[in-house]
Amino acid sequence: MMKKGLMFVVMLFLLFAEFACAVELTMYASDESKARVLREVVKVYQQEHPDVEIEVVAFPYANYMQKMSLIFLGGNPPDLLETTATYLPQMTPYLRDLGPDIEKNLGLAPQEYKDSTYDVVKVYLGEGEVVHAVPLHFTTYSLWVNKAMFEKAGIEYPPYGREEPWTWEEFKEILKKVKEVNQIPYAMSIEYSADKFFSYLALWNIKIVDEEGNFVMDQYEHAEKAIDEYVNLFKEGLVPPAEWLSGQSHTHDFFGGITAADWAGSWMARESFNAGKQDEVSPAYLPLIGDWFGTSGGGFLAAPKTGNVKKEKAATEFVMWMANKDEGYTEYIKRSRDLSAYKGHIIDYGEPLLEEWAEVHLVLAERAPAWTTEVRANEVWSRLTDTIRKDISLGITGQMTAEEMIEHWKTEAKRVKTQ
Repeated sequence: MMKKGLMFVVMLFLLFAEFACAVELTMYASDESKARVLREVVKVYQQEHPDVEIEVVAFPYANYMQKMSLIFLGGNPPDLLETTATYLPQMTPYLRDLGPDIEKNLGLAPQEYKDSTYDVVKVYLGEGEVVHAVPLHFTTYSLWVNKAMFEKAGIEYPPYGREEPWTWEEFKEILKKVKEVNQIPYAMSIEYSADKFFSYLALWNIKIVDEEGNFVMDQYEHAEKAIDEYVNLFKEGLVPPAEWLSGQSHTHDFFGGITAADWAGSWMARESFNAGKQDEVSPAYLPLIGDWFGTSGGGFLAAPKTGNVKKEKAATEFVMWMANKDEGYTEYIKRSRDLSAYKGHIIDYGEPLLEEWAEVHLVLAERAPAWTTEVRANEVWSRLTDTIRKDISLGITGQMTAEEMIEHWKTEAKRVKTQ
């Protein structure tokens, strides 16, 4: 009897010791929407790995890189990091090379692993045998519409009701009409994001920097006009200026009926289900300017260098679990409702709408020229994004001209490239 009691006490002690010695990790996420999905996936992982605890902390995307820069420069990085294509290039010096771990855990050489992902994702993962991060998903830009508001205005949107995209002039008139007929304050939302501006500018076939990070925007005849057209969407009351001047939420404006459209992308599938609005909205093609397509990007998961061997090991094990399509990756992608970053990876979302919307986004992604990804997969573009956002805000308030913006971006691009 005493032996059984002693054994029970020992087992309790060992169990307590296991939890007391649990590795505690912190993961930073680039917005609350992604953080919610990651928290759900972490729960699944912790059921299988009770010796690891992962806290997911979300930062507002509008000032995400500013926060991360201070954190990394301060020498206190997180154990795990979720980031986007916009910011990954300038974070790579702080990240562990996952190449050896991929070979050990997934049985793939680093290049084989990278080749298993779509090109729009692979370009961000690292050169040669280096793997800076593993992909979480890939995204592509699109226009999202409030179906009832467009129907009330008698407007059919591509590919539903019409096959071809609107021209830019048609698109501006449609925005005016949908605003007037539905008596709403504004017509369309656009998040405070340099990549949103890039997705628009790319339709003019205009690059800001080239694949090597050289500034080239001043070589385009219509560059100033393209900027003016964008800024005028705000000045003419078609887009809420507060979305760029004060970080007002584009999703709240769109789902709240303040706007009838949102220049966003495939990630809005997740947002619409989270908001319970999935039956009220639909993706559509972006307008034709010089061309029409959806620029692609994606989300990534990395393990920063922390100097703590035990935590780095635990963090890397989680990343490898997430990189495995048969384990964490499918758990993530089904919850995030995103497009898989891996070629030929079929996802059963259990939602017919998601399958339908994915077809729209794949058309937009397949039409995108390779340069739209390649010119953003360098540190110059990544470090230029905050300057671009701020200058466009100054343009909206009439404090900066398109010509002045181009000259400022040129100066900044040269400064970043020579650092």
